[in-house]
Amino acid sequence: MLNETMFTNKAPARMSYYTERLMDRKISSRIKYVCRVAAIFLLIVLINDGRVCLAGQPKASPQNQSSSNVNLNELEQLIDNARDLYEKVKANHWKHLDRKINSIIKVEQSLPGVTPEKDMPYYRNLVVATSDLERAITSQDRAVAMKSANKIMILGARLAEAHSSPVPINVAVVGFCGRKLEILSEHESVTELADTVTKLHLAWQQLIPLVTASGGIKEVKRFAEIMKHLESAKKPDEYGKLASSVVDEVDAIEKVFKK
Repeated sequence: MLNETMFTNKAPARMSYYTERLMDRKISSRIKYVCRVAAIFLLIVLINDGRVCLAGQPKASPQNQSSSNVNLNELEQLIDNARDLYEKVKANHWKHLDRKINSIIKVEQSLPGVTPEKDMPYYRNLVVATSDLERAITSQDRAVAMKSANKIMILGARLAEAHSSPVPINVAVVGFCGRKLEILSEHESVTELADTVTKLHLAWQQLIPLVTASGGIKEVKRFAEIMKHLESAKKPDEYGKLASSVVDEVDAIEKVFKK
């Protein structure tokens, strides 16, 4: 005869293990959902004064996954080109920028057919930002060119989310705020700089659990130190120096999600 205690003694531990796994999955799912919703609302505040739509993104079906990957690669190229333009304009390097502008426009021309209807406001804002960037580069308007390139990056990231980008949208929000601080530190009042730090802090708080869960503990510690100094900054030049650290660190955080 089988000894019943051979099963009953192990049952509670097994049940506990699976229960814990289920709870962990539910908690992780809730964290991701909250972070995603908060990021979308923050995007509205940052980009377009509340005129951008809020709808979430559908999952790509298996038959569309290959096409989705191609579109994601193109959007990442668009973001990279906008980032390069931002850095060159920041350094007052104005020559030979037309190739990157043309590359951005080429990607934009392919987007209407693959962009969900609910995301078309983002697409239209992207086209406007590119036109603003093109004019600013022609007239060598440094501030407008930097703002426009920054806007292209976050709008590109928002569209990339529809194509299953592995990078959470709040990474783009943090980068947007960091670059905005760089721009504002040269022209604007401390009040507007402090307001941007508040938005940056909100985006970062939503991002922390996702970075940690992806193994970015060192990145979280480094960024926490930057935030501590930013929140005690008093002068525009202090904000400017720390903003550069934010922008540099965003690149490292992005790599955490692309491993």
